[in-house]
Amino acid sequence: MQIHQIGGGPFDSNIYLIIDEVIALIDAGTGQNFEEVKRNLGKFNLKPSDIELIINTHCHYDHVGGDRDFVRASGCEVAIHELEAGLLRKGDQVITLAQGPGKTFEPLEVARELHRGDWVKLGELTLEVLHTPGHTRGSISLYEPEQKILFSGDTLFCDGVGRVDLPTGDGEALARSLRELAKLEAERLYPGHGPLAERDARRHVLDALEFIG
Repeated sequence: MQIHQIGGGPFDSNIYLIIDEVIALIDAGTGQNFEEVKRNLGKFNLKPSDIELIINTHCHYDHVGGDRDFVRASGCEVAIHELEAGLLRKGDQVITLAQGPGKTFEPLEVARELHRGDWVKLGELTLEVLHTPGHTRGSISLYEPEQKILFSGDTLFCDGVGRVDLPTGDGEALARSLRELAKLEAERLYPGHGPLAERDARRHVLDALEFIG
């Protein structure tokens, strides 16, 4: 099993490539930097047509806009929390934040609606789905308890938390989600934006809780 960051920047979310029995992505960015993402895949002798599954941590365009390119290339499955699956299916432009120059979010089929407590088996890596609302109502984090790996989406960054002033955001829900993450023995943190943490991930959760009061 390997985890690599193959995208991320001022406008794209971090894009995580998981090479296991199932070749998967966690989030796919906006799609506006697809050529760069393709080149990064090539560093691991992979192509967009090799991707079998995309797990979206939430519905915002900077995380889901790139899904379409991979679906076209490979027919891969898309997974997202049940509360936000309908937004992808109808091509919502408002809650996904897709409104703006040069941005269009086309309707997208969702193969798997995720729920709290689901497990996504990729091979060596099996991820537990944690419903962590706050940034959006359908935000999820993904946790692997054996290796203590946490993919936190925009619920938690290494230097803060996701915004709660966007559609369906909720500050009280975010605080509750962080308290749930604090119960985990997380060591490696892979957030939706910004730098990664290869150790002591739980410290970042506790710092975020202190920050939001």
